[in-house]
Amino acid sequence: MLTAIGAAALFIAVLILLFPRDETDEAQAAEQKTEPGDAAPAATTLEGALVAQLVHGEINRTQYQAALARLAARDDERNPLSVPGNDRPDACA
Repeated sequence: MLTAIGAAALFIAVLILLFPRDETDEAQAAEQKTEPGDAAPAATTLEGALVAQLVHGEINRTQYQAALARLAARDDERNPLSVPGNDRPDACA
C-alpha cells in the first residue's frame, strides 16, 4: 500500500516537471481579467515595485531573486547589524 502511494506521488512529481506551466499565458490571462480603469495602487517601496514587476510578468523569478539579493547586500552595507559584546558596560549579562 505504501509503495503504491509513493509510486503515485513520484509519477505526479515527474508529470509536473515534464509539463511546466507557461508564465506568459498566465500573465496575459491576468491582464485580460482586469479592466482598463482598474489600476493597482503604486508601490511605495523598492520591494513593492519588484513584486509588482514579478506579478505583471515584467521580470522572472530568477531576476526577482537576484534583485532582492542585491538589495539585501546594499542594505547590509548601509545599515550593518552589530551584535553587542561583553566588553560594553550596557551589554546584557
